[in-house]
Amino acid sequence: MRAIPWVFAWTQNRCLLPAWYGCGSAFASADLAELRGLYREWPFFRTLVQNLEMTLAKSSMEIAAEYLELVDEASLWEPIAAEHARTVAAVLDIVETASLLDRHPVVQRSITVRNPYVDPMNAIQVSLLRRYRAGDEEAVPPLLRSIAGIAAGLRNTG
Repeated sequence: MRAIPWVFAWTQNRCLLPAWYGCGSAFASADLAELRGLYREWPFFRTLVQNLEMTLAKSSMEIAAEYLELVDEASLWEPIAAEHARTVAAVLDIVETASLLDRHPVVQRSITVRNPYVDPMNAIQVSLLRRYRAGDEEAVPPLLRSIAGIAAGLRNTG
């Protein structure tokens, strides 16, 4: 699979895996004091962690799990969910806050306000994907609209 459709799919299902997968494990093997120092002093690392934090705030393992019900293969879910939890914990440790985006309340509020509108679109999309996979061609137009709606709601292209 090509990179852009692959990332697009992980964004639509609210996992956003390509943005954060592996970061929690990488941070776990590093010294926390050193990571905090890098966060305070190195703009590149601070931006990396802030982007991770925003992506993690936009992700929803609960929504992503609904998409998992569309496939027979569920064995990868446990390591993905564990790495997500590890990454969230590591980012919170590095930025020294209790919740994602605590240092960016405007962005935090924006995501908090948008998510209740995006969540039902994901549920509708899962239902439309089921219909399409069952051969219902009439599911295509609303499925395409759900893709656009989720992308707009998440405020990114995927």
